[in-house]
This record gives sequence, C-alpha cells and structure tokens, in this order.
Amino acid sequence: NEVVVVVVAVEDTSSDWSQSLLVDLLPAGFEIENLRLANARDTGDFDWLPDLADTQYTEYLDDRFVAAFNSSNNGELGFAYMMRAVTPGRYKVPASVVEDMYLPERMARTEMGETEILDAP
Repeated sequence: NEVVVVVVAVEDTSSDWSQSLLVDLLPAGFEIENLRLANARDTGDFDWLPDLADTQYTEYLDDRFVAAFNSSNNGELGFAYMMRAVTPGRYKVPASVVEDMYLPERMARTEMGETEILDAP
C-alpha cells in the first residue's frame, strides 16, 4: 500500500512547435492516485519536484497516465503523478511514449524495466 511519485522528464530538442502526447503505462500491481501534483507543490510536501510542464489535458486512467502539452524547444519538461503499490509480485515496467500528435514520426520511447512489490511485513 506504499505510494510512490513517478517523475517523467521529456527533453524537447526540436525547434518546431508541436502538440505532443505523453503516455506512461503503469506496471501491473500498481494503481494510479488522482492527485494534481503541480498544485500540491505549493503545500511544501512536494517542493523537491522539478518544475512541471503546463498541460492542456491530463488524464489519470486505471492503467496509464496521459498528458497533452505544447512544446517548442523548451528543453526539459517534467511530468509527475502518484501511484500506489497494491499487489505483491515482480512486474515489467512498460515503456513511456511521447509523440507529436500531428507528426507521429516525431516520437520517443523509454526502455522497459522491472519492479518488485514486496509483501507487507
């Protein structure tokens, strides 16, 4: 039942303006917490987070975090959300994907990984 903060950093090196979409799939065994961390930084609880990107649309789904944003050589853009560990086990961490919504050949994907949720003591 531990809660973790997921931070996704996107580096925009293009000089072209774009409308982009970030899709970050959750590993099995986790559930997303619907909390707007961008506004929560003001409380001081999350002041360690990097500056978060302004989004035009954000969605917290059962199996993924989705954010639509505009970019134009903005350097590094940060996105964050919380998820809760709910089922013990070893799981694959799916790749995160960012793509321009109108030029899908402009896209990037992270590597996959692994995670483990331990039984409560």
